[in-house]
Amino acid sequence: GFRSTLSCMRMNSFVAALSVVFACGSTGDDTQYTSDPNKTVVIGSGGSNVAQESAACVELPSDACVDVKQCAEGERRDVIVASGGKVVAVVCYPADESPPPLNAEGNVDLSKTQNNGVVAIDGADDGVDIVGNVSAAGNNVVVYGEGSGVSVIGGNVDSNGNNFSLRGVTVKGNVHIVANNATLVLCVIEGNVILEGNNNVIADCSVLGNIELKGVNNVLVANEIGGNVSVGDDKNTVCDGNVAWTDTNSNKAFDVEERGAVIACGGGKVK
Repeated sequence: GFRSTLSCMRMNSFVAALSVVFACGSTGDDTQYTSDPNKTVVIGSGGSNVAQESAACVELPSDACVDVKQCAEGERRDVIVASGGKVVAVVCYPADESPPPLNAEGNVDLSKTQNNGVVAIDGADDGVDIVGNVSAAGNNVVVYGEGSGVSVIGGNVDSNGNNFSLRGVTVKGNVHIVANNATLVLCVIEGNVILEGNNNVIADCSVLGNIELKGVNNVLVANEIGGNVSVGDDKNTVCDGNVAWTDTNSNKAFDVEERGAVIACGGGKVK
């Protein structure tokens, strides 16, 4: 599988360790941005805007119901589907009905001892939520957002830990992840993406800069990409439904009329 089982954390100790300001609120819902336990969202070709209850049988956009990898009880799941209707990855995440939303005037730094961190960025349309950079040295860190239009990181995102996930947010800088099993889903990245490890998933994201995948066994599905794509010669990389993006109006947000030709992703297989 693409993701080992992630365990939830004690949020109180994690919150206390951050020098940031938290506001009360909830990101739990039945949309594609849900952080609720035992929910599944289909991502990729014809992906749904709603979550379904997690079960062995997952309803795909084709109305087919297929059995896929189960996540641990209480986790939530993304099922990544290629254009041919084939499930190409399943990602399991820690879940929380009401993770505390996060705002910061500066940087957010998570140390090596801060593993299993669940961080939520609120859905208020109030500009940049984290003004600085986000750095994660621990493993199993998830940043949940409520959509790229409202959940915004103003700087760069860097991670040295395994199983780092970024979901439903805009990053105005670059994303650089060194370890394995990184996941970027439903995101807008205005800078470049560099993933140095193996077994990474990038799905349904708009990346204005370049994407460079240095490891093997990656999944790159249903993305709009403004720059170049480098995946090396790895024959196990799945590359499907990615298109070129020309930001003609310079608003750094993908518009349908800015869609270009299909990107073959170098050595990656088109499934």
